[in-house]
Amino acid sequence: MKIIFAATPDISISCLEEILNSSHEIGLILTMPDKPSGRGKKLLPGPIKKFCLENNLPFIQPKNLKSLEVKNIFKEAGSDLLIVFAYGKIIPKDIFELPTYGSINVHTSILPKYRGAAPIQRAIINGEKFTGITFMKLSEGLDEGPIIESFKVAIEEEETSGSLAEKMAKVSSREILQTIENIELNNIKYTEQDHSKASYADKLLKNESCIAWNNKAEIIKNMINGFSPNPCAYSTYEKERVNVHKARLCSTKSKGPGKILEFSGEKLLIGANDLSVEILELSRPGKRKMPVADFYNGSRKFFEAVSYTHLTLPTNREV
Repeated sequence: MKIIFAATPDISISCLEEILNSSHEIGLILTMPDKPSGRGKKLLPGPIKKFCLENNLPFIQPKNLKSLEVKNIFKEAGSDLLIVFAYGKIIPKDIFELPTYGSINVHTSILPKYRGAAPIQRAIINGEKFTGITFMKLSEGLDEGPIIESFKVAIEEEETSGSLAEKMAKVSSREILQTIENIELNNIKYTEQDHSKASYADKLLKNESCIAWNNKAEIIKNMINGFSPNPCAYSTYEKERVNVHKARLCSTKSKGPGKILEFSGEKLLIGANDLSVEILELSRPGKRKMPVADFYNGSRKFFEAVSYTHLTLPTNREV
């Protein structure tokens, strides 16, 4: 098959590699335009664009998918199948109906749950025990198309969005070639989604990433891990921001929301409104993340400036 692949982030690279290493042909790759990043707002390419440049693959970064120019590019490509995997935009109907065998979407949840932009993160934040990958027929609605097949993926106790995305990438790359073969052989039984059971995973906003220590410990742990690696949860210590990348639930009873119960070279425990949360990885702004022990040793002067009895993290907001 001649395939057009539409994707942008890291999670879709292994799937693309599987197709490239098969008998199928990648005729064209769509990826999102470069985005401004950092204080200087310099335009930086996404992971798929970088991969294309490194491997001399044909790609386009259309700003407007509804333009006649983009439609003509698709027609000239003459593809058999369009595969969309975390591309970042909704593909118009007059585009996704062009390929001979139609178009499919690889979505990182068990549909109809968690339709939308952030299914991996929201599943962890909501305390789900499993999620998965769904291959579905592309439709005009947001992740509403008929399901080809779904594959469950377990969410471990200390799972972060980053580690879960890696597991999702392995599952999708493992199953993509069989899915393509089944489509080519017309060996697909589509299952309509039960739209009454649909839920939505809205994009994470930076103003959601401030930790509310007056929540229950399990909610805080899930929030921290769900926001890792991006946009990353944070709190403040003596008016300085501290980024929190990974946490686990601890049975130690809290002595008050945001109260540091223990901070040593081995452990950082912070109270919630019931139990406590053990922080496993953290960083200061602009610095790399590190285990608690390394963070403590590298920031000793910072912490010695304040009496231990005043080591509290404020209750920043309620949710």
